[in-house]
Amino acid sequence: MPRSAILFAAIAFLLLGCVKPTLEGPNHSVEGPPWVADSRDGKVAPFDVEQRIVLIGDTGLYLEDDPVLDALGTWTRDVPSTIVFLGDNLYDEGLQDDDRERGEQILKQQVEATEGLRVFVPGNHDWGLSPDGQDPQVIANQQAFLEGFEGVRFSPSNGCIGPSKLVLPGSAGGRAVVLVLMDPTKWIYPALRTRCEQEETHEGVLAGLDAMLTEHANDWVVMGSHYPMETGGPHGGLSYGAVGDVILAYFKWRYGGLGNTDEPGYADWIAQTTDVMRKHPPTVYAAGHDHSLQILSGHDYAQVEVVSGAGAVERVSTVTHLPATRFAHAAPGFIVLDVGSRDGVPTGALRVIEGRGDTPVYEEAID
Repeated sequence: MPRSAILFAAIAFLLLGCVKPTLEGPNHSVEGPPWVADSRDGKVAPFDVEQRIVLIGDTGLYLEDDPVLDALGTWTRDVPSTIVFLGDNLYDEGLQDDDRERGEQILKQQVEATEGLRVFVPGNHDWGLSPDGQDPQVIANQQAFLEGFEGVRFSPSNGCIGPSKLVLPGSAGGRAVVLVLMDPTKWIYPALRTRCEQEETHEGVLAGLDAMLTEHANDWVVMGSHYPMETGGPHGGLSYGAVGDVILAYFKWRYGGLGNTDEPGYADWIAQTTDVMRKHPPTVYAAGHDHSLQILSGHDYAQVEVVSGAGAVERVSTVTHLPATRFAHAAPGFIVLDVGSRDGVPTGALRVIEGRGDTPVYEEAID
């Protein structure tokens, strides 16, 4: 064996020692059918849909003929819609000053895919990646560009953790529809350079979240960030495959972490935030980060958790099922929350849309 091959193998072996998958299970890839819990029949009786919230994450790659963005346009055409882009809106290093033409093209494609209210939540890649620390100007560049479009919000804004709140116009089944959004990137990556103009503490962030969830305890509340609380994907410990694990091990070594749920900053954010959520659980907790489509039990901190990070066809990765999983598929697409009423009773449904599909591959009722 050539010495170069031996050296590469040795380096790969060492790097794999830095990233050992901690989650085992079959990968439910796009080549096969979705995994659906035995107790789920995937059918919802018709009801009057009054508002639609599209949950779509990790859309930050350009594809000239993008099936997911085509489907996004279709699903937001005839119903009052709000689209929540759940972070990693621009790969790989956010909107850098020296790469603006490419970056703005990718962001503009997302904005122009639909005419609904578009809300962009930051993810770790939107902050930029550098071994020397992230440049706080990168996140400001993205916010300024996106907010130059009518009907677009960037939230939480100004590099702050939040939470931020957006009460949507109108109601559904007599209940307000509320977005509560957070960007805990600085909590998860403590070395991240700060940008928020106001002083932030973890205690203050949690107090703000508690106040918002208490105020809207009887409403439709979609709480979202880029980061899932629980996931059956690689950020929850599942393997990317041997080659992918070596590549990710390199990034962990170079950048100090992968944003996995068991890393100290991330685990601390989950523990403290879910403690607050348990007092008044939101209807849906939504995130991206893992590049798959998942619906899970929200345990006692949310009625349901959604992981919808499959907005970029070329970035779809792996996913397995957990005890809490109700649906899992490593396929490009997004998840829709419809809210409204049936015979005067508030009613909702989660629907999973894959590819260019105009028919859900799965749906379940939520109230």
